[in-house]
Amino acid sequence: MVIAWMGLVFCVAFGLSFVFGKLAMKSNIVDAPDGGRKTQEKPVARLGGVAIAASATISFILTLFTLGSLAAYPVSVSVDSIHVLVANHTSLFAFCVTAFLIGLWDDIRTAGTKLKLVLFVVSALAGAGFGLRSETLTSPFGDLTTPSLLLVGSALWLIVFTNAANFMDGSNGLAIGCLAIMLGGLAIAGHAAGDAEHTLWWFVLFGAIGGFLVHNLRGNLYAGDAGALGLGALFASLGLVSGLEVWTVATLALPFLVDVLLTLIWRANHGRSWLSPHRDHAYQRLMDQGWGHLDVAILYWGLSAVCAVSAIIAASSGGWIPFTLFWVLLLAGCILWCVGRSTIRPDKVG
Repeated sequence: MVIAWMGLVFCVAFGLSFVFGKLAMKSNIVDAPDGGRKTQEKPVARLGGVAIAASATISFILTLFTLGSLAAYPVSVSVDSIHVLVANHTSLFAFCVTAFLIGLWDDIRTAGTKLKLVLFVVSALAGAGFGLRSETLTSPFGDLTTPSLLLVGSALWLIVFTNAANFMDGSNGLAIGCLAIMLGGLAIAGHAAGDAEHTLWWFVLFGAIGGFLVHNLRGNLYAGDAGALGLGALFASLGLVSGLEVWTVATLALPFLVDVLLTLIWRANHGRSWLSPHRDHAYQRLMDQGWGHLDVAILYWGLSAVCAVSAIIAASSGGWIPFTLFWVLLLAGCILWCVGRSTIRPDKVG
């Protein structure tokens, strides 16, 4: 019975997302080619993030009001139950909605980079201050429990990963597909660690993402900043409240963190601004070398899957395993990135 419900929930969200994606493709809000960083041949609608958010929200509400018939999920089917859910995760919802709206603003009006960064810093600090933060940072060398350091560290995590997800959204299927794998890994790792509270809700989210990817993989619809920032904020926020060790959550995020952070270091070392548009990420360099969108997406999906499996193993094992796996995979990722950078032809470096 539960499996059938999960399948139905997924299909409803998938269908709504597909239909909303079709509607979004008819909008005049598009990402136009610029002959440089943007490589598409024609303008592409970029309100895919709105399609994902709308379909997930509607599917969530429909599911909530029909769960009363499913004994495995004895949820009160009333408006009060929604209020309780939001009240228990106010800072999470607030940060995710803020990230989504900042992205939507940029999709529609093109917001200033510095202003966006200031808004992110403020919202992340506010979220961490109101409970959206890790309670401890464990390691074989001792645990960090200082509240002020954990608050700042959690806010920094929210800012870095959310924006990293947006930086990686430059190839069809790459960022959103990887985020789906990361979220799936987070769900399974949480279940392995004993948290099955939100099992059904994941299928609402995966269905909404799946319906969007049908259009996105064909190059007909982009997630836009609203989609990338919104889903990035969702993963970052859920990671903090999941109860999983920080190292396990960070392991899931490694494909994005390695590419983004090493690229920023490389640009700083070459005197280039962090805030200016560019094509220096590893996935962009691969595309400049002739790789197709799907080829690059599959490569990063594979890397995300490896990290997801590792995170699940870490969550199941506990002890020193999460810490060790993170640093081993981080080192491996840095080596891969450096080797890849060294093989790029000099005339292709932007």
